[in-house]
Amino acid sequence: MNYAKSKLANKLVVITGPSASGKDAIAIEVLKWLPLKRVITTTTRPPRPGEKRGINYHFVSRERFREMIKQDLLLEHIDFSGNHYGTQRQDLRKAAAAGLVPLLRVDPFEALRVQRRNPDALVIFVKPESLQIIKKRLIERGAGIDDIDKRLRLAKEALSKENIFAYSVVNRDGRLDETVKIVRRIIKNYLGI
Repeated sequence: MNYAKSKLANKLVVITGPSASGKDAIAIEVLKWLPLKRVITTTTRPPRPGEKRGINYHFVSRERFREMIKQDLLLEHIDFSGNHYGTQRQDLRKAAAAGLVPLLRVDPFEALRVQRRNPDALVIFVKPESLQIIKKRLIERGAGIDDIDKRLRLAKEALSKENIFAYSVVNRDGRLDETVKIVRRIIKNYLGI
């Protein structure tokens, strides 16, 4: 794929949706086909088994994260379950310098902040067919009852904000390929390719 760097300049793609909506799986697939680069989230939470620094997340101390906020080094940030998460501006610049469009995979509340700061960004809201699907997926992941309840409450709140975003795509259970095709088409139109 050889795309004109200038054509992709100043573009930003955001995939958002509630927990267990499938946004991670969709992001992985579209990265295979389009001139995008996933921007790695920075967090204060400790690495989980198997997670690698700089691949899954940028892991930093709470002090460092607060310093990044003070220095306006983050495009957006949010607190979730006692930890901080955010997107470093330098990671967006690195993607653009490589001739690629930054791809953020963030929750809907972060996506709102990104959209406010970057009104020309493409934000795609991914949702499941129902809250029961979210619950099923969270159980399959091994989430605890308290975590499931919290994420379902957040999912309800996120779904109420769906109409704020330009695009909303239903990720039907067992039909990831169809969802990926729809998302790819939306992104290609936005990028003009």
